[in-house]
Amino acid sequence: MPNIEVEPGVNMHYEDRGTGAPIVFIHGWGGSADAWDYQVLDLAPSYRCITVDLRGHGDSDKPWADYNYDLFVRDIDALITQLDLNDVTLVGWSMGGHIALKFAYEHPTRLARVVTTGSGPRFWQADDAPYGTPASDVQASIDAVRYARTETIAGLYGNNFHRTDLVHTKDWFVQIGWRVPAFVALTSFQALIDNDLRAMLPEITVPVHIFSGRHDQIWDPRWSEEAHRLLPDSTLTFFENSGHVAFVENRIEWNATLTDVLEGRAPAESVGEAPAAGAA
Repeated sequence: MPNIEVEPGVNMHYEDRGTGAPIVFIHGWGGSADAWDYQVLDLAPSYRCITVDLRGHGDSDKPWADYNYDLFVRDIDALITQLDLNDVTLVGWSMGGHIALKFAYEHPTRLARVVTTGSGPRFWQADDAPYGTPASDVQASIDAVRYARTETIAGLYGNNFHRTDLVHTKDWFVQIGWRVPAFVALTSFQALIDNDLRAMLPEITVPVHIFSGRHDQIWDPRWSEEAHRLLPDSTLTFFENSGHVAFVENRIEWNATLTDVLEGRAPAESVGEAPAAGAA
């Protein structure tokens, strides 16, 4: 079981499969590297796919701490440095995309590009951005994680999906989330709330490719549009039959679009339209 010692006595678990140009995948809040199973299956024959369990998640160590973005960025930097990776495509889902944007701002030199999916520069509403989780609901969300972690994870992960035919996949995502200790879930969720990266985006020098599920109920797709507006070098692709997990719900189109990005082709602005009613 491969691990990186990210600081003395603290190990971060990762899996390294395939050969070729390196892709580092960062999961979302309450997730694990297992979320990228379909990406590894489809892409590892042609690319080096490195999936990580963020500290506190999956099979990584879970020491008592404040799980904030500075900590996660340092750990990802340790991984990339110790594996001596260059020209990395850094892919982040949800909170992982949020972290990837911060990483690109602070550590651009080893990156070729960033891909975010179901993410954005900010999670909740502000006076100058009337979309996302309402400001009046933020404390209630934090309290829900503190006092009802198990039910909250089940509810949030249940809302990840737009499609209704992936019941067992939804259950699997919930079970991944239940592995995360309450103190990790709470402090990392607080970090998600606290980080507004809008001021950083115009300073990010690497290309950023933004993937968004058209029906995302977790991270408002309008934040994807705002990121596209603020970033100096970006593309935006909507996945039309997806919610928060486009890489699962529009898996074939999502992986093909990522391949386009990796091969230097311009990604489409919209892919994966839902089948028409009554279509075979």
